[in-house]
Amino acid sequence: MNLTADLDLGAGLRLRTLTSQDAELVVQATSTETGRALWAAHPVGPYTLNDAHAALRAWDPDAGTQTSYGIFDKDELLGALGLMPDGPHSAELAYWVRPQSRRQGLALRGIRAITPWAHQDVGLTRIWLEIDPDNTASRRLAERAGYRYEQRLARHCRTWTSPEPENDTWHDCLIWTHTHPEPTPIPDEEDGQ
Repeated sequence: MNLTADLDLGAGLRLRTLTSQDAELVVQATSTETGRALWAAHPVGPYTLNDAHAALRAWDPDAGTQTSYGIFDKDELLGALGLMPDGPHSAELAYWVRPQSRRQGLALRGIRAITPWAHQDVGLTRIWLEIDPDNTASRRLAERAGYRYEQRLARHCRTWTSPEPENDTWHDCLIWTHTHPEPTPIPDEEDGQ
């Protein structure tokens, strides 16, 4: 599964796969963050250079497990999206925007670009978002991006107040999905069809 992307978002913005060379940009982008960023449950708040390198190694596109994509305005990282495959044709999509770039439509622009790309170029038939029921802005974003509410999972999501899952608290999550039908196989010309 090739998860490498470089997409034009318009207005001078690009969405491209993040690599280890982007560690300093992650540090800059998270410098004013007070909550969790996309790349890991911890650390909360700004990333150090070591944190950024560790996170980007965990999201290495060559590993084929999960990949992050930066939203760029020239050489400035404004936000990120992450695809986390959970099956051969399904992946969770996460998103994060740096504090000073929020409420500018960047997450929506990124989701609207990566969703058709992931369906067509990666072959995903189901892409899903995991949203805290209290996060009204994320629910609106999912709907505006063309995702549909699927279900509520009781006590499914961690709050990440403790590094050990058994000592953490869990809350309900809403699952919103975007589906694309399986591609129709093209018959071989040799079959005479």
